[in-house]
Amino acid sequence: MSTSPPKTTEAWTYTSPSTPRTALTLTTSHPLTFPPSNSSEETLLISVSHAALNPGDIVSLTAMPFFLHSTPSAVPAFDFCGTVLQSHNQAKFSPGDNVICFPPLPHMLKTGIGGLQKIVPIPAKYCVRLPHGKKLIDGAGLMLAGCTALLQVRQAGVKKGDRILVVGASGGVGSAAVQIVRDVVGLGGYIAGVCSGRNEGLVRSLGADEVVDYTLHKDLPGYLTERFGGEGRRFDHVIDGYGNQELYKSCAGFLKEGGVYDAASIHYASYRLWDLLGSVVTIGLNILWPRAQWLGGTGRSFKICSLGDPGLEMMELLAGMLGDGRVRVVRDSVWGWGEVKEGFDVLMGGHAAGKVVIRVGEGEE
Repeated sequence: MSTSPPKTTEAWTYTSPSTPRTALTLTTSHPLTFPPSNSSEETLLISVSHAALNPGDIVSLTAMPFFLHSTPSAVPAFDFCGTVLQSHNQAKFSPGDNVICFPPLPHMLKTGIGGLQKIVPIPAKYCVRLPHGKKLIDGAGLMLAGCTALLQVRQAGVKKGDRILVVGASGGVGSAAVQIVRDVVGLGGYIAGVCSGRNEGLVRSLGADEVVDYTLHKDLPGYLTERFGGEGRRFDHVIDGYGNQELYKSCAGFLKEGGVYDAASIHYASYRLWDLLGSVVTIGLNILWPRAQWLGGTGRSFKICSLGDPGLEMMELLAGMLGDGRVRVVRDSVWGWGEVKEGFDVLMGGHAAGKVVIRVGEGEE
């Protein structure tokens, strides 16, 4: 590196599991760790501009045992963007490049880094270049939700002309899924999105042909069966960004035989450890239980999105879709650096329309 990097940075950190309001502390001296000088891996020093909050951040904060971390303190936010300040073993990126970053969970557990810090050292393999003509805030919140939705679409086998139901269509994952599904199914396909009525205009603008307002239907599975259960109206696949177990249990009424119900997760009542473990058990039963309806199964295949490290191919594909306009990040709200806890309050409320974003740096909106 051309100059010595700083040894500390300002960051929101935590040292034990609890709610974001209790766990997070703003510190001005969070330590920065860099690779040894003889390392051959390209590592970037990023000035973070924006970070997006995700349910995974809440899980890490509230329920993950802290002994899994290799550092005495940790920083949340998997999903962030910023500008390259320096590059160790410069190869792909140069100072001044704007990038979108998505480090996987194992790397965050090992290093303690996250997007809620002003400066981040990160391997270049977890970064892609922000498309030309896009502002940094345009990339905030793209990767985790976008990669999740893209993987769901691929797992389900969505193809041109399909009829697809997107559940949680106005959420972070769901809003990305509607756009990605539209790109795949084309104008000849059909997309119905489940969300609240107040977000109907948004979901239609993303590519949905029809919106189902779940607030109007006490028995949502029954309504979907009534509305889409006839010949030629059933869906080829369901992409669930919310994790509605009741819909999966009743999906034979509106999902074609041979169709896939692909969920980003199973929604849990709270972020307490035992509720999360309960959702894991439910996922396992959904996958392993016989599909035969006479044995208590749904008669339809269930798949879960296990993202892990999406890899550069998927990240670069999504960045390209952002660049050419096929995908945009829907933002619920943008919060200042001192308002991180308020941003988490919105996310934990469960009704954010799109991504909750934190303005970390002083860059342009």
